[in-house]
Amino acid sequence: MQHLEIGRHQTKLQSWMDESTIAAVNHLGEDFDLDDNIRDMEVEFIDDSEQEVDAVTDSEHDSHEDLQCMVFRPKNVMIPLPSNISIHRCTELGVGHLVGQEIALQEEQANDTLQAIRVLLADKAVLFRTTVHPAKSQAKVTRAWTQVHSVERVIRLHTMIYSKCQVQLSNLQAHALLEKYLQMEKSHLKASAAVTNPNAWGQRNSTLPWFWSLDVQGDSISNDWMNECE
Repeated sequence: MQHLEIGRHQTKLQSWMDESTIAAVNHLGEDFDLDDNIRDMEVEFIDDSEQEVDAVTDSEHDSHEDLQCMVFRPKNVMIPLPSNISIHRCTELGVGHLVGQEIALQEEQANDTLQAIRVLLADKAVLFRTTVHPAKSQAKVTRAWTQVHSVERVIRLHTMIYSKCQVQLSNLQAHALLEKYLQMEKSHLKASAAVTNPNAWGQRNSTLPWFWSLDVQGDSISNDWMNECE
């Protein structure tokens, strides 16, 4: 059942990538991908938890997974965006105006992911205070950590998306924005009690990572997180 669900998601993703490539021809022309220097979609993944390794002993299952990897490898598929085909190539194709449009889209996605990361880190801090720390029995401890790990997985996903936005902005030479959207480090993804209870004893002088003071929604005046970082 799990493999069937994965297959559905793979088919949906492949269909989306095919549609994007076909649509790109209308804007970029059929020869947009002739440049040998077009970048791939690889991005470093920041992991804020202990590495998990699943042992698989079924050789038939291994061969099936290997076959799937050979057929479906989205990381090796170039999404036809200006940040991937290069500014120089866009200029050659007469579509330099698309660079500014993608910069605006990448900035918006970076804002969305940073906001999601902040909310998730706040959720994680609340889980530690209300669920993990009060847990007494082994069963409650296990359930509490299961919830924490679930939140951490979503944090890693949004962190990966943010990191890719930053890479694409660099490809687009959006230097001014890169002064705003800094590198995300593993140490930045720690849950802090200063987020959920900034007035608690010992938290007044706590320093939160740079993105807590970033205004990503235009609401920094009324946002408690923003006020705490000032």
